[in-house]
Amino acid sequence: MKTEVRIPEALWEQVLDLFAAHEPGVERVAYLDGYRLDEAGYPGVTPDDQVFVAVAVVVPDAILRPRNYVVPVEAVSQAGQHLRKLRMTRVAQVHSHGNDWVEHSPTDDDRAYSQRPGALSIVVPYHGKNRPVVAECGVHLCTEDGWRRVPPNTVITIVPSVLDHRSSPWTSQMPPTGGTFSRFLAWLGTAWSRLDRSGS
Repeated sequence: MKTEVRIPEALWEQVLDLFAAHEPGVERVAYLDGYRLDEAGYPGVTPDDQVFVAVAVVVPDAILRPRNYVVPVEAVSQAGQHLRKLRMTRVAQVHSHGNDWVEHSPTDDDRAYSQRPGALSIVVPYHGKNRPVVAECGVHLCTEDGWRRVPPNTVITIVPSVLDHRSSPWTSQMPPTGGTFSRFLAWLGTAWSRLDRSGS
């Protein structure tokens, strides 16, 4: 059975923003919720494969400590109230450590959001202070034999949040005002377009 979670890059940035908003020196925790995709018929897909796309970050009302965290039972329930209503599923957990150690401790194993095979847990170093990409985190997969660390790119795909194919990059960057700087940018954008068309 293969597990894959697709995370939009803007959603990952949101996780890091939310972690940055916490008080310093404590672990942080969040969940990624989304939907399971039916990719039957695509090449290389087997019926047992689990493919999910994350669409929301959920921050539980957890007790955060320097070396661990606890999500009380009532907070777990509160953080899952929307799942049935929106027909969503929990696809991964993200939590932080205060240093570069991104393994799963026995406590991490026990307190993970799920113990079902295919569940994913992402451990962010330095409480996300350096805004790491997923490849710099510890990614752990729950298996029939327990949790084990796996290469991030074997289970997580970061999906671009914006694909901008416009020919002129200046159009999207024009400030709405008509000041001197705006006129300069307009002139620069026009000059850039002329250069581009001339092939110079």
